[in-house]
Amino acid sequence: MLIYLCDDSESDTMRLEHYLNIYAKQMNMDFQLASFSSSMELVTAFRQADNKPELIFLDIFMPELNGMEAARKLRSLQYNGGIIFTTSSKEHAMDSYEVNAIYYLQKPYERSHFENAMSRCGPLLKKAKPHFTFACRKKIVTLPYEDIIFFETGKSHTVILHAVSGNFSFSGALTQIVGSFSGTDYFLPVGRSFLINLDYVSRKSGNDIIMSDGSIVQVPLRKRGKILPIIENRTRKPPL
Repeated sequence: MLIYLCDDSESDTMRLEHYLNIYAKQMNMDFQLASFSSSMELVTAFRQADNKPELIFLDIFMPELNGMEAARKLRSLQYNGGIIFTTSSKEHAMDSYEVNAIYYLQKPYERSHFENAMSRCGPLLKKAKPHFTFACRKKIVTLPYEDIIFFETGKSHTVILHAVSGNFSFSGALTQIVGSFSGTDYFLPVGRSFLINLDYVSRKSGNDIIMSDGSIVQVPLRKRGKILPIIENRTRKPPL
């Protein structure tokens, strides 16, 4: 998800970038940030860009072209994404409705205020959720990571994906899939046969892992010393 930040204050821009990076990590989202020090620069970049932003944080009080004028210009250029104004005054609060802004974030704002603004973005943030795309029965299927329960090696060079919505079988090798999920901290390879989503682990049963859908994932003998403690820590309930 591409987000534009526009503010003539470097410190305010850095603070916003910091909040966005924390939010992306906590919510498991993928943000690409592009910063601009003037709204003229932002509008020019928007005109030239093939990949348009889904969300724009826009300071109102800037020289040459203020943020409200820039928002009107963006709407005239058929921008239909989200706009969140950041400003030190409520002077233009009512004007923000004219350009269908999502939120009016008044400076100086704390992280809780920023998170409240992000909570208003709703469907826009779905694009920031990581997805896994694959070909199944001559169709392209895209699933959010959060809907995947686990992968397992199938027969004849196939992989079986167990998801909340059902099971899918497609051509491929589990080793390649493991590599694409290496940047996450909640997908765990279990030997050469399984890649599990720790969020869907139900419990440990002996040397096996029971997933939320009832599936049993067998832990190889050589991996038990490393993997089983992770599962135990994940499923252990805090004392009352």
